[in-house]
Amino acid sequence: MPPTDAHRPQVVIVGAGAAGLSAGGALMRLGIEPTILDKDDRIGGSWARRYERLRLHTIRRFSGLAHHPIPRSYPRYVPKDQFADYLEQYAEALQLRVELSRPVRRVRAGEDGLWETVSEQEERWLAPVVIIASGNYNEPVVPRWPGLDDYAGRVVHSRDYASGRDFAGADVLVVGIGNSGAEIAADLVEQGASRVAIAVRTNPPIMPRDLFGVVPVQLLGLALTPVPAATLIDRAGAVTRRVAIGDLSRYGLGKAEWGPFTARRPPVIDVGFLKELKRGGIEVRPAPARFTTDGVVFADGREESFAAVIAATGYETGLRRLLEVPDAVRPDGRPRFRSGRPTPHAGLYFIGFDETTRGVLFEARRDSLRLARDVRRYLETRSTPT
Repeated sequence: MPPTDAHRPQVVIVGAGAAGLSAGGALMRLGIEPTILDKDDRIGGSWARRYERLRLHTIRRFSGLAHHPIPRSYPRYVPKDQFADYLEQYAEALQLRVELSRPVRRVRAGEDGLWETVSEQEERWLAPVVIIASGNYNEPVVPRWPGLDDYAGRVVHSRDYASGRDFAGADVLVVGIGNSGAEIAADLVEQGASRVAIAVRTNPPIMPRDLFGVVPVQLLGLALTPVPAATLIDRAGAVTRRVAIGDLSRYGLGKAEWGPFTARRPPVIDVGFLKELKRGGIEVRPAPARFTTDGVVFADGREESFAAVIAATGYETGLRRLLEVPDAVRPDGRPRFRSGRPTPHAGLYFIGFDETTRGVLFEARRDSLRLARDVRRYLETRSTPT
């Protein structure tokens, strides 16, 4: 029998990040009040804790959530603390019920077509709909490089990096050239690190945040993503990048090994990295092969000493641990199903996991509006007598 002490909302949303809040706001506008569960002790906490230099890479107009845009008084590229404040304001404005300090341990199908959500405190929620909005950046990953345990220097995942001031005067290696890795490398140089190198395994496409200093690159993504010719667009994009940023091979970065439109993921957005790379402030290295007591041996056999290593090496979603639902999660930990769409498991939805060249916040808002309409139809179907 289902537990008699369980909470029984219509909808449970796991995760009070931007995607989960937008889904909640879209549902509230349709008269459906969800319960939103989050492990943090404040709304927007994960944004507030990120490195000081961080701003949104997408423009304010296309980064707001459903039914409550970011205030026009905010700058075009919103600083991370202001965005965290906006998320708190959003939850208040849409009158969302957010249960903080509620880390979810398990989600599984229960009896009578209900979904059971269980917190680490053993609280239970039973609802006909559960929306997983815990995000792609849930559990930081640091590869177990050979020799890492013997390395005497400091190893910090990008999640825990705050400012280059903490590494002033030090030789620092950044491992990984996603958006966080590139921006952290630039920040280290600007804040006075003695030497900065970045280890690159796969050469990414890099685009300026404002193309030719004028056009926000997100606008190109918005215009071109719907065009059904991803390979051709990526080829044209490669030419545009060459014109906008020049040939990077002389600085140690080769031709991009994937295209944003083909891969359906944003390029690395340049906010200072290329300037420091071209003037020699950032050196490019291949991937680490192993660690020594005072540094790293790279894949090309070169050995160098570093006082600290910043691991911009990505995250796991944590979905394989969280979801007790057969075939719902891919081997890489991401959902098998599109965000904002119904799944083969009635009442189970995902949101906030899809990345495109239009921007994850743009996609979250768009998906939340569609998802809310689908959830309303599903709930109406359940309540209709047969």
